[in-house]
Amino acid sequence: MKNIDRIYGCIYKKEFLKTVEKNILPGSFVLKIWRPFHGLQDKMPLRNIPDFYFMVMEEDYPLDAIVRASDKIRMKPDLCFDAVEGNIYVSGLTHPVIRIKIFEKGCLIKDIQNLFTDHGFEMSMNRVLIKERGVIKLKKYFSLEEVGKGIYFDKNTPELAYFRLPHQVEWNLFEEITRRISVNVALGEFDTAFGAFHIGKKTEYIIRVLKLQRSLDSIELIKQNYLNYINKPELLNLNAV
Repeated sequence: MKNIDRIYGCIYKKEFLKTVEKNILPGSFVLKIWRPFHGLQDKMPLRNIPDFYFMVMEEDYPLDAIVRASDKIRMKPDLCFDAVEGNIYVSGLTHPVIRIKIFEKGCLIKDIQNLFTDHGFEMSMNRVLIKERGVIKLKKYFSLEEVGKGIYFDKNTPELAYFRLPHQVEWNLFEEITRRISVNVALGEFDTAFGAFHIGKKTEYIIRVLKLQRSLDSIELIKQNYLNYINKPELLNLNAV
């Protein structure tokens, strides 16, 4: 097993988003995921599912600036959250965001907005009412443990794993494969997203798997199901009428 710390990468996920209208800074634009991890929603106790907010910003702020500010903000009591850089593509527009994952249900996004404002971050006041699916791109650092050939476990979140792909795949192909294999009862319940790690000078395209009973065998089985279609996309028969 090999530890790989502070690897920069990104994750893409399509989720149902809605505009937040309460407990935010007046006039600010905040989005929230409605029913995250839909692949596992019925299996996860609600208390174990964090709240995912997206503070829409006036500009793109670099990840390191966000990490430095959030490290200082988290020193205050009763603030248990994670912040990363991101972009949201929804309703034909792209919005620069800071993704806030809140672990404590009593923590208000308004309080976190105020504290980021105190550190010089400028919130967007161009609020748009949204209630639809959009694509989320998150940019973050990962701490990984390589547990198999091209398979990594997340060291900070015990339900997360990642496996390497032979090459980049189109978003539509990823979604179609996910739809096909999600009905395979042998795989159990899981939720996936597409992404990439930048390790040294190499880019590794990966799929992120959220599985409650994570094991190397279960991730290898999911990986093989994806690779069966990625290596032979004609099996999907996408042009069939």
